[in-house]
Amino acid sequence: MVTSREWRTYGDGSTTYYFETLNGKIVGQAHSISHTKIWVAKIIHNYNEEQYLGQYISEHFAKAAIEQHWSISDRTLLE
Repeated sequence: MVTSREWRTYGDGSTTYYFETLNGKIVGQAHSISHTKIWVAKIIHNYNEEQYLGQYISEHFAKAAIEQHWSISDRTLLE
């Protein structure tokens, strides 16, 4: 099953969310550290489990890391 996902930015632009368009569930987040130019990418698995992918030099690379994670995950069968 391929899931459609989109990016959405709220507030002052320092946080961007990656969400599933079917149900609105947030599955990733890219945010700047204290409004600097360093960005953190994290994956949200459920309400109390997160996975940090790393710190990136720009928002573009943080978003690309999250998209790559879900692209790989979508091609994996878990039972």
